[in-house]
Amino acid sequence: MMRRILASTGLAVALGFAVLPGSAAAQGQAPQQLTIFTGPQGGSWYAMGGGLARIFQEAGVRASSEVGGGVSNLAVVSAGRGEMGFTMSVVPPAAAAGQAPFRAPITNLRSIGMIGPNHVHIVVAADSGVQSLADLRGRPFASQPVGNVTTEAFRLALRAAGMSEEDLQLTRGGQGYGASQMKDRRVVGFTATTLLPSPAFLEVAQSLDVRFLPIDGDLRARMRQLNPGFRDGAIPADTYRGQVAAVPTVVTDQLLFIRADMSDDQAYWIARTMAQNIAKLRAIHVSLANLQLAEFAQTSGMEFHPGAARYWREAGVLR
Repeated sequence: MMRRILASTGLAVALGFAVLPGSAAAQGQAPQQLTIFTGPQGGSWYAMGGGLARIFQEAGVRASSEVGGGVSNLAVVSAGRGEMGFTMSVVPPAAAAGQAPFRAPITNLRSIGMIGPNHVHIVVAADSGVQSLADLRGRPFASQPVGNVTTEAFRLALRAAGMSEEDLQLTRGGQGYGASQMKDRRVVGFTATTLLPSPAFLEVAQSLDVRFLPIDGDLRARMRQLNPGFRDGAIPADTYRGQVAAVPTVVTDQLLFIRADMSDDQAYWIARTMAQNIAKLRAIHVSLANLQLAEFAQTSGMEFHPGAARYWREAGVLR
């Protein structure tokens, strides 16, 4: 009997069919609870985390989402304050090495999978006169709190342009805060490293004529030198109102991660549950509308949890 089950599973993988829940593969073991650390209120991760928590709740697990940041999430999950978090591929290498802003190495985290790229957005009012990062010198501008990937990405962008945060009149808050400050004309613009399209940028572009600052040429090359986790990308034309041309920028892949000491069966269950509910995941945020199972089975900057890797192999999307 076991040989027939394994033979059937192998044939499905060989033919390119995913071995999904309800197949002969083991079902894993549900965790007792999942606290998911996401991003700032108003951001894409915050919305996605709430949707992901509902999927786990419907599968019988006590699950909740919490405000967080792509940098701080690693620290809080590593310390046991939650079971799961969002981050980006530029962050785990710095955490493992104990590089700033981390005070000590963090090595007890593992990836569940990847769910798409996040794009660095830098938006300004079209009538501000700001055409480049250099033009932000001395101007009021909104970034995000320390502990967010946006904060580090913008700091590196400024550094690549020969500037620092001290060169701006900088205030800090989530994406919703930045949009509100910009609409009230208290800042000339704001930044976020986020999914496409971001609700906060959609909101501000509906209220004001805006300009997205490009990150291209030498500026982009210097950012990749400062952190090789960045790669070239673009905000496609017409993503936001009035943005008629593609805007070159840098992107970083977003990861879902858990602690390394979570059991293989529980990590397997998380991966299996996300795969089983991929249609619901696609509906959580417009950026996930075309999410494919094979995208989960990629990771960058962080090693897969063995339990998750076992599921993706059985599903035929990881070699």
